[in-house]
Amino acid sequence: MKKRALALLCTITMTAALIGCGNNGADSVEEETPAVQEDAAQETKEDTSEETGTQAMTGEEIVLRLADVQAENDVETQFEYKFAELVSEKSGGRIKVEVYPAGQLGEMADILNSVQMGALEMCRTNPSWLADLGAESMNLLSLPFIFEDLESANRVLDGEVGDKILQEMTDKSLGVHGLGYLQPSGRYFFFVDEEVSGLTDINNLKLRVPTNSLATSMVESLGASATPISYNELYSSLQTGIVDGADNPLKGILNMSFFEVSKYVLDMAHQYEASLILINDGFWNKLSEEDQKIIQEAMDEAGAYYKEISDAELDGYRTALEEKGMIFVEPDNVQEWKDAVSPMYAEYSKGYEDLLQAIIDAQ
Repeated sequence: MKKRALALLCTITMTAALIGCGNNGADSVEEETPAVQEDAAQETKEDTSEETGTQAMTGEEIVLRLADVQAENDVETQFEYKFAELVSEKSGGRIKVEVYPAGQLGEMADILNSVQMGALEMCRTNPSWLADLGAESMNLLSLPFIFEDLESANRVLDGEVGDKILQEMTDKSLGVHGLGYLQPSGRYFFFVDEEVSGLTDINNLKLRVPTNSLATSMVESLGASATPISYNELYSSLQTGIVDGADNPLKGILNMSFFEVSKYVLDMAHQYEASLILINDGFWNKLSEEDQKIIQEAMDEAGAYYKEISDAELDGYRTALEEKGMIFVEPDNVQEWKDAVSPMYAEYSKGYEDLLQAIIDAQ
């Protein structure tokens, strides 16, 4: 009798154990320690994230948001719409690029941070912003007077040196992947009511700078007072006298209507700063090789389109600004401006001296 009872007890115990092992319900979860529950939840979250990312990359539709601070009518924005059109065309409409110009998704620092963190897929930016992000060699492309002219800048960017600088972002795992450069635009100082022709004329003037270190160093090296202000606030800052001037490509002065609150342009391009098109590195790496090829080909073709429209509009910007009443002032001595910023070359090329020389030689 005792043996039969013992056998029955074992049978019941084994059955309960089997049921417990097969049970994925709340009872088994309650028995786990808090630490085990947390680990399990984290694993589930990671698995779900990976599956979602894979589905996003290989599903019927992929949506990328491309943000910029440039105006709706800027040629760089036209490039972005062309890029979106080509991506859609090459993917049969499966990959869509939504373009958000004019600071709709924030200022440049906010946009760049969002792309780096993966909260936003793409953006257009400039080298000096990326230098502050950690790709220090990008500063070399933004040094004042580093390029003799637009043709020299294009030779560097389109060659081995440009590729090497672009690669640094990937090598340093900065969270962004560079699809390529857009042709540079010359940057010019412009002023509300100061007819600046010599270096001494700029002394103590308050000049707006973007919130990156190289721009601040440049303006201070020239003897002016650097005043960091967001791009969307520049018009009102010029209008109210918060700043006496700023620098921008001629297209920016025209498209943002700065001619309404400024009178003089110093007729000297002190920088030829390219734009870069970035995509979040994690997003890029999840794309199939086929989709990466589609996006890269669209970038290359849209970049060629941008060069065409940019070249076609170049002379028109100056003419349009003159018609709006702006006066272009010839500099008295360009060399004195170059000499004033020359110490920046040693400061911003530390560790990249050979690359700096390669930029100079490539021209």
